[in-house]
Amino acid sequence: KDLHYLNLNDNYITTIENLSDMPNMGTLQIKKNRVGKNGLSDLMGLLELPTLTVLDISDNLIDDEACIDEVFVKMPNLAVLYLKGNPVCKKIRNYKKSIISRIPTLKYLDDSPVFPEDRRYAEAFTAGGIEKEREERKKVKQEKDDEHWKNHEAFREMIRKAKEEKKRKEEEKAQLEEAREDGIGQDEVG
Repeated sequence: KDLHYLNLNDNYITTIENLSDMPNMGTLQIKKNRVGKNGLSDLMGLLELPTLTVLDISDNLIDDEACIDEVFVKMPNLAVLYLKGNPVCKKIRNYKKSIISRIPTLKYLDDSPVFPEDRRYAEAFTAGGIEKEREERKKVKQEKDDEHWKNHEAFREMIRKAKEEKKRKEEEKAQLEEAREDGIGQDEVG
């Protein structure tokens, strides 16, 4: 019950099942097996692992595109997915964009991190094709440019304030020295 990590790589496993007694499972490595040989039913056991965040199921026999919507999308905490090396990857049009847009919790897909702008591009592409993606890329670029200039202006303002503060301190120091000199001059007279 306390198992958090399970490595079942290279074991000729065909069906993922009987995992409901592992409520704390966070990582499952089950690459280079025969999962998917019998179709989508081989993957349904993954739904017994709601805490699973990392799944390496690469290099298996998964061929049914329904695995995305029927299994992976329904995994509430899935953040890292290695699916490469399965026949299904070649069947899914615009594989990376499609997976990223359909699994909102995903932070890493196969060998690549999923950055927030990657998600925005993928979702735009899914919503309206390449034109929507191009529009989203322009928006992201404009946002980055705006942020750059905002930071630039904030830096200039910080420098301006620092110069003002330095000038103020120098004036106070000069007034203090002048007051001391006046005090010393009066002591000599008196």
